[in-house]
Amino acid sequence: MKLIDVKDDKAWEAFVSSQPGAQFTQSNAWGAFRIARGQTVRRLALVDADGNWLAAALFIHFPKRILWGYWYAPRGPVFRHDVRSNAHDVLRQFCEQLEKKKLPKPALFWRCEPTIEAKRDSEPFPPSFKRAHAYQPASTFIVDLTKDEPELLSRMHEKTRYNIRLAERKGVVVRTAETEEDVQAFIRLNEQTSIRDRFVSQPSEYIRATYDFLREYKMSAIRLAEADGELLAASMEVHYGDTTTYLYGASSNAKRNAMAPYALHWDAIKSAKASGFRFYDFHGVNPEDASSPYYKESWEGITRFKLGWGGYRVQYVGTWELPRHRFLYRIARTISL
Repeated sequence: MKLIDVKDDKAWEAFVSSQPGAQFTQSNAWGAFRIARGQTVRRLALVDADGNWLAAALFIHFPKRILWGYWYAPRGPVFRHDVRSNAHDVLRQFCEQLEKKKLPKPALFWRCEPTIEAKRDSEPFPPSFKRAHAYQPASTFIVDLTKDEPELLSRMHEKTRYNIRLAERKGVVVRTAETEEDVQAFIRLNEQTSIRDRFVSQPSEYIRATYDFLREYKMSAIRLAEADGELLAASMEVHYGDTTTYLYGASSNAKRNAMAPYALHWDAIKSAKASGFRFYDFHGVNPEDASSPYYKESWEGITRFKLGWGGYRVQYVGTWELPRHRFLYRIARTISL
């Protein structure tokens, strides 16, 4: 097996977009977005002796003023569907080849987040890799959209079903953003939510740039939940391959008893299903094991909310880094590169 550089956009997209649970952060569009923001992107594929692709990762270079920066594959490598049962072995092959690979910009480490599930008492990476804190969520919650609507509802927690009906009775209606004012309303509500709930959101400029860029690829949408003309909740989602991913969400202090977030997600789920997507990815919940290094107390409430939607939790292997200069890497970890 060997790692090859991929220059062919169509070949890349054909592979990445066709894998189950497709990851938009490994798409050509995401690479183009990062390039537009001044970064360098490199696409690598692990191929067998016949040239067949087994796994692929889009790496983005994050430069730093000191210690050279690093290369990061968000939710990558991606694995071919028919090697997933053997994905841990394929991942090791990928990593061993990565250790030998020279990239055009210097890097203190490579960072990977493969979308393969964790196994008990099994480390998926070679000993040269070090576990790091999660950048993309290490655990997520996914709803299978191949089920019909009655079954989707039956799988939900009874409180979730009740709140969906309550939002309807309270007159909550959901629509997608169409105007500049709609987009600005979402941005403002997200800023307010961040302050109220005391979490660090991505900068508004970055969220807006993400939405605008991916919209050109027909990949992004903003959804607004309103009652009596007042915005109560909003979300941004990304569509790619067979998956719709809930990326950002916001809610108002007003009329909280209207349960607008429930109307918002139910509309998003139905819309994704009607558009032919197979999965609705809630993009981040706590691991089931509270002792996990990826468990966050601050996520307990949002995890309870998401688990009510009747899907299934997926625990990925998490985020791992390959140091290229071990002494400098230890210094870098103290300043959280």
